[in-house]
Amino acid sequence: MAEDLDRRGNNLILGILLGAAIVALGILGYLYYDRTRTPVVKIDVPGFQGEISKDKKGIDIEVGKEP
Repeated sequence: MAEDLDRRGNNLILGILLGAAIVALGILGYLYYDRTRTPVVKIDVPGFQGEISKDKKGIDIEVGKEP
């Protein structure tokens, strides 16, 4: 009975560490993608804001309303 409790605790710790590693890789990937994207034009018109950026894959246009 004590062996079952110890095995379940190891699986929980392993799951938490695996989840933390996946989250860390996601954050690093996002930061890398954001760094490789270079802004070409910033849009700042009353009522709207955004930017046109270029990366290796092509051109990305982001436009939205001001908060």
